[in-house]
Amino acid sequence: MQSNHKLNENYWGSLEVEKSDIDFIYNFLLEKEIPQPTTSLIRAIIENRIALEKERKLSNDKGEIKIYLPKDKFEINDTLRFPSLNGREGVVKQMRDGYNPDLELFSIITVEFSRDDVQEFATGIQDHPLNHFFDLPEDDPNLDPDHIIESFGEKLVAILDQSLSENEDLVKIAGSWFPQSLLIDVHVGHLNLVEAILEEAEGGPISTFQLMNQVELEANADKKLLEFSFNFALQEDSRFDEVGPAGETLWFLHIMEPESVRKTPLFLKNTVDSSSDFKMGEYLDLFESTVYDEFEKLDFHADTTEKAIISLSYPHWRAGTLPLTKTLSKMFPTAYEAPRVKFSFVDNGDRFAGWVVRSEKYVYGLEEWYRKNDIIPGSLINISKGKNPGEIIVGYKKSRQNKEWLKTVLVGSDNGIVFAMLKQPINADYNERMALVVTDIEALDNIWYKKTFLSEPLEKTVNRILHELIKLNPQGQVHAQEIYASVNVIRRCPPSSIIKSLIENSEVEYLGDLYFRYKDKGG
Repeated sequence: MQSNHKLNENYWGSLEVEKSDIDFIYNFLLEKEIPQPTTSLIRAIIENRIALEKERKLSNDKGEIKIYLPKDKFEINDTLRFPSLNGREGVVKQMRDGYNPDLELFSIITVEFSRDDVQEFATGIQDHPLNHFFDLPEDDPNLDPDHIIESFGEKLVAILDQSLSENEDLVKIAGSWFPQSLLIDVHVGHLNLVEAILEEAEGGPISTFQLMNQVELEANADKKLLEFSFNFALQEDSRFDEVGPAGETLWFLHIMEPESVRKTPLFLKNTVDSSSDFKMGEYLDLFESTVYDEFEKLDFHADTTEKAIISLSYPHWRAGTLPLTKTLSKMFPTAYEAPRVKFSFVDNGDRFAGWVVRSEKYVYGLEEWYRKNDIIPGSLINISKGKNPGEIIVGYKKSRQNKEWLKTVLVGSDNGIVFAMLKQPINADYNERMALVVTDIEALDNIWYKKTFLSEPLEKTVNRILHELIKLNPQGQVHAQEIYASVNVIRRCPPSSIIKSLIENSEVEYLGDLYFRYKDKGG
């Protein structure tokens, strides 16, 4: 008879990291003596839990009572539990040698279950079916580490990362963990040398290995542990930023990073709460696929991993950036922990620095490129992964026309905003609903710096823009995408918030397909 016990199907999916798991990890790291990535730690926990589960099936819940397995040996007066007899318990009363020419030496024990129930059992027999009574089924996928990691690995790694981060003595660098109390001390003199080296290299980036060689950091310890300790010392020093993509540790001098990397540009700061209303999804689906907004909680794009076309909004044009939505983030280099990642833009062989600012969801480094190529708000920007890691190819399709009638933003002496259709020079293909030309950037900047329109409710700003745009349309109707692009000329706001404002406006009528007009058509 063999147990059919299997782990609960939700065992791994609902796993919570317990103190015993943390203690196990701590001892595991001490045994390995070098930092370990979270993926290795979660596998170790899985294997340990499986082993404990098997042991648990062999354990006894009632103190000193032993489990009867034919391979084991027992003493007189031992109390035994018999799984093959539905858990019945009896006491060993007698013991004698057994004999069977086909078996090695073994013993026979007499067990008394009650006065009227006395039975004999063999002991010391290694090859017997009942020895495997508690074996967990080999075909149980919940006991297969590879299957568990494939099915739940990403979730379990996230759970373990969170739990380990709450332990004050465990530190994480570049995806690996180690007890802080066991790290090698790095002298402040070495850190001062690093600052000088990075300053001479125009800020960096320089790898950990190169820095260790240049500062001649040595210790009588494992090289991986020394490197980890050095990285930790750099991470704890506010002078340095780790800017390498996942799998590569690179250091940069924080003070020499571009200002728009160290500090979020004014034009990229959201001025309203992004709507999380699920009903907005049906409207966002009607937006063109080239519209990306990092503040939009509802990601309305198909997975993009290799290339994308982005309709450039005014805030990103002005800041020299691109949005970093959930979809687009799969294309750009990322990191385990570093909030900023340095990479290279490539345009027809020309290379220039780019920065992924992960925490604020934007990519910086295109200001000069926009200016050089006469890019305007609404231009269609092509991006794709380069052949080499850490490279993003950026480009655009040249317009067939030299001039086009485009919405032009004019700023009045009272800081009022006016839109007019004027013929403007054009270099790159553009999104007709998003394209805008700004003739006086300084005047428009002044509106942002003075926060002219931030003091009014979003509904008033949307009304203001809708009035202006309707004047340009003989049918007296405007597409929400045009309103979105135009509102963002004077304040940062995601699409769903603008659509919600239009839908809830009693004076505005929704015509379908994202077109709106005033109910009296008077504008």
